[in-house]
Amino acid sequence: FFKKRMSDDCYMKKLIIAVLAALSFFNANAFTSGIQDVQPKGGFNLGLQFGLPPADDNHIDATMPMVSLDGNWTVASGLFNAGKFGRNGAIDLGFYYGMCHYRESANHDNGVLQNCLLFRSAFHFEFVPKLDVYGGLFMGTNIWSPTGDADWDTDTKFCGGPFIGCKYYLTQHFGFKAEFGEDMSSDHNYPNAAFGFAFKF
Repeated sequence: FFKKRMSDDCYMKKLIIAVLAALSFFNANAFTSGIQDVQPKGGFNLGLQFGLPPADDNHIDATMPMVSLDGNWTVASGLFNAGKFGRNGAIDLGFYYGMCHYRESANHDNGVLQNCLLFRSAFHFEFVPKLDVYGGLFMGTNIWSPTGDADWDTDTKFCGGPFIGCKYYLTQHFGFKAEFGEDMSSDHNYPNAAFGFAFKF
């Protein structure tokens, strides 16, 4: 009886330890499955995207998609406890550079190069592990420079408006991303849709 009791006690201790370990693991996951996994404070993220050419003019044709590079630093993370979503919510600050080339339909030697330089900030939330959903605002300038023998002057115009996007990380450092935005200025010089790659450091 004594041996059996000792055996039962040992079994119960192991069971209790296993249950406590499982609860600790579940609790840890519940509170780290949020934005902390995707956007930890102080983290740096890069994005490389290919977007729809933003200029819409009957006199020029795009010769390439808009290629953009964006980077952002997470300045705040785990802003609130979102219940089943864990410690969630993050804010970032960053930059955006996009480039696109256009040519005159009637003359392939003449064209214009668009350089888009922007400041961006976004709020991030993770509804599903590894899926970073965000939305924010951008503002900056577009620099239009003539190429070839185009008889145009370099022109600088304001660009600003809202954007939304999502990133899905396949690994700890790499994933895919999609963004959608709208330039609220009269020239609409920001791509409405862009798709590419996300890198986390």
